[in-house]
Amino acid sequence: MSPTVILVEALLMGCLVINIPVRVSGLVEPLPMPDILENCYKYRTQILNVTDMPANEISSFCITNFLYKTYHLRPQRPIANETIQYAQELFRQVFGDAQKRRRSKRQLTQSVRREVRMMPRQMWNTFVARINILKNQFVGPNISRYDAFADIHRLVIDSAHGGPNFFGWHAVYLILFERAVGVPVPYWDTRLDFYMEQPTDSVLWTPEFFGEGFGAVTNGPFANWYTPDNIPLTRNIGNAGTLISDENVQAVLTRTRHSEIVEPNPNPQYSLEIHHNGPHVWVDGQLSAGVTAAQDPVFFMLHSFVNYFWVLFRNRQRGLGIDPATDYPPTNNPSQQPFGRMIPFPFQLRNVDGYSNQIEALSTYQPPPTCPTCGGSSYLECVNGRCRSRVGLVASGAPMARMAGMDAMGGGAAAFSSPTAGGQARAQQTVAQTGPLPIGNRFSTPFRDPRTRGDTIPNAPARRGRRSTSQNTTSTKTSNLNFDNSQINKPYQNTFLLNGVSDVKRWSFIPVRIIFERTPKSKFRSFIIKDGNLIETNDMFETQEYKGLKVEIKKRMPATYKKCHVSGSGASKVYVQTDGIDYSGRYKDYAVVDERLPISSSMTYIGVKNPTEGAAQFHMTAYDSCGRVCRPQCLTNGIYRPCSGTFRVTSTYPKMYGLSYEDAVKGIWKKGSNLLPESHSGEVPVTFFCDAYQSWPWVYE
Repeated sequence: MSPTVILVEALLMGCLVINIPVRVSGLVEPLPMPDILENCYKYRTQILNVTDMPANEISSFCITNFLYKTYHLRPQRPIANETIQYAQELFRQVFGDAQKRRRSKRQLTQSVRREVRMMPRQMWNTFVARINILKNQFVGPNISRYDAFADIHRLVIDSAHGGPNFFGWHAVYLILFERAVGVPVPYWDTRLDFYMEQPTDSVLWTPEFFGEGFGAVTNGPFANWYTPDNIPLTRNIGNAGTLISDENVQAVLTRTRHSEIVEPNPNPQYSLEIHHNGPHVWVDGQLSAGVTAAQDPVFFMLHSFVNYFWVLFRNRQRGLGIDPATDYPPTNNPSQQPFGRMIPFPFQLRNVDGYSNQIEALSTYQPPPTCPTCGGSSYLECVNGRCRSRVGLVASGAPMARMAGMDAMGGGAAAFSSPTAGGQARAQQTVAQTGPLPIGNRFSTPFRDPRTRGDTIPNAPARRGRRSTSQNTTSTKTSNLNFDNSQINKPYQNTFLLNGVSDVKRWSFIPVRIIFERTPKSKFRSFIIKDGNLIETNDMFETQEYKGLKVEIKKRMPATYKKCHVSGSGASKVYVQTDGIDYSGRYKDYAVVDERLPISSSMTYIGVKNPTEGAAQFHMTAYDSCGRVCRPQCLTNGIYRPCSGTFRVTSTYPKMYGLSYEDAVKGIWKKGSNLLPESHSGEVPVTFFCDAYQSWPWVYE
């Protein structure tokens, strides 16, 4: 009996320990799942069952969250001493002035923050002019005041994200930025764009406001900006994620305590920080990653809105008799303890001080626009009782913009187009010129607007002065894929980026087997003919026709993507992905399976860091085209056992990988003298089983 038959029968019997004759037992060594990743899976699923959310949406979120929190394990650009000194000087100015006012009993001067489209034009022009002044003033060799201020955010990936210090730290950061520019920071109310037919058409993404929304920013107030990594300021709006909606705001405002709206949170709809992640991902480019987000000035206007969101919650608490200043939640994060120092500011500022009413009082908000007048702004319109942004129209070949519905300027209507027109091509052109963006790990969100495209710009490690040599690369988003009947025809292009360099020689390849069980209740238009009659009750591949192979029709089917279609041919993809733990690199490919059959098997070969340059740790996941996660089993001492999907690969002999793709294939297949290839299937270190699971598919040991 062949090893494959043994594997299939064992799986169908519900036996998840698989015995296969083995000729070698090299080291692609299974490891326990990292604690951060394990805790995320457990926390995100504790109040959910498999029918509530596609497992790959949770998996994608937790993996991104893990990479984000462990960024220090991978190469990073150092922070200049001038950056720390600049931050501390701004702190002394702001809080020194506040102390003087208290001693002299002078009235506190509040900063009034307005929605971007409700600002007088002169006020907006002053704001962006002051930002450009910072961009052109230097605090040290090769670092401007603006870039130094943006770099402060890189210091607090762990201490100001994923926990209760998120609110207070960013509130202080905004106040310091206002001191740096000398004027209030307006807020970007994303709700005004969310309810447009196409949010990427908003007037914000024209030269009058934020400038170009696709590719390198070449117009508007931040045109031709370069980051400290010598990369143009880049965006790709509407690629993934979502803008914050009224429903998001109202969901958070049903809670009463900070402990209910901070991370980690078992229900992301109540997490203010998770809702904040959505626009970061939606804009893409530098804004989509924690270490580079503040390099785009849109960061400060987004966070001004997030802070307004928090102010609404604090006011709700006051109405219930709760003092928000004393409602700092408990946390297990050592850097976010309430009385710990707020990094990188002087020691007298503690994390809990960010919740103080005194810091909140340093700014106030003009309420957002309402119908019917929408604040009198010519950039807004009232539609069905809700204010929303007007569509922006960009003049072809000219640095000007206008809004739909306004009189044409100069060249007439034919000279204008929406901000979205040609946008994807511009983003792809930027990637072709710069290679994947060196921004590090992105923010993560389980929420995705169905209007997003899934064409996220490839990313590389965040390092100064290092450009990838990769050219003309494209990327497909791990989740939120628009699966349709043509999906099987779409290839996947890897960047081969590893620690900032695109080179296939830096990679090795591991053979991976996929065992795919037909999904219950799926139908294919291939029928039997009996006694001359076409029988359309069941297709000829249904499992009830095969003795011993009948697949149980589960009472609870795992949730799938909303756009999940079975191809008419039965051909489908199972995606397999690796993410480096102690190296920066992601590799993804797919195996093609036959969804018609009761059980089908396929192979693929997945890239990991070449261990001849040092042992490497990585995490491997697999999921089908509908978002169902597949369960890994690892070869250990000749036996396949359930495992976590986390591995260490070393150069220890005998190896279970190939130093090239060809080497990996030849390690599994040997062509005999009869020209029929023979499979060394016992040498496959990882097998994924894809079925209609009844409980969450992750194993932690």
